[in-house]
Amino acid sequence: HAAAGWQPYTAAGLTLVVALVAAVIVDRLLRGAERRLAARTGTMSLDPSGRTRLRFIRRLAWALIMGTGVFLALLQFDSFDRLARAALTSGVVLSAVIGLAARETLGNMIAGVVIAITQPLRVGDHIEVAGVTGIVEDVTLTFTWVRTGDGGRVVLPNQLLTTSPVRNESIREHHVVPQATVWVAPGADEERALAVLAGLPGAAGATVAETAPDGLALRVSGAPVPAAGRDAAEGELRAAALAALRGAGIARAGSGA
Repeated sequence: HAAAGWQPYTAAGLTLVVALVAAVIVDRLLRGAERRLAARTGTMSLDPSGRTRLRFIRRLAWALIMGTGVFLALLQFDSFDRLARAALTSGVVLSAVIGLAARETLGNMIAGVVIAITQPLRVGDHIEVAGVTGIVEDVTLTFTWVRTGDGGRVVLPNQLLTTSPVRNESIREHHVVPQATVWVAPGADEERALAVLAGLPGAAGATVAETAPDGLALRVSGAPVPAAGRDAAEGELRAAALAALRGAGIARAGSGA
């Protein structure tokens, strides 16, 4: 009788082990496929859209396999079977309770599916959303990881990315144009300052971006660079612009930028 009492626990444990092994095998197969495709070149290479979808599929497969395993493990217990029948009887109430408790998580998961299908952003894209600017490192079931210019990581809920405007300059082009803004004093010769900035090595042009009582904002553009190198290129361009203005004797605004 004691042995029979342990049978559900043994069966549930074996079910979980099988599910875990299956999830690990599928994850490794998909991860290996991603590495092999990423190593290819030409038309058979893995583009950002394909990489984003493959990573999402890998995580979705893991969640589905483990979720199925947990459900089958619970079915080994008679008490869960009775609970499941009762839940089916009151399915409307249970659905409402679960929906209210997990609406944020479910919303993020649905948003993750939408992102994987519509591709407003992809792994490797340089984006700006909700005041965060950086490179998309990963898109998971519920969150998107963004690497900022200072090397930090910002984790954004997927729902935010589907409800907020997203600036993505690399969605159509592999290269983006770096831009840097510097401020000069109100009485500075803006035409001379623009000429100095336009003469920087690799500069594509300069313009007045903003006027304010405490100075003028001048924006200088550089040569196109890969999206992943935009932050570094803008930092170098800003440093070069400040050095050039200082060397030309053009006063910077007291506020700085």
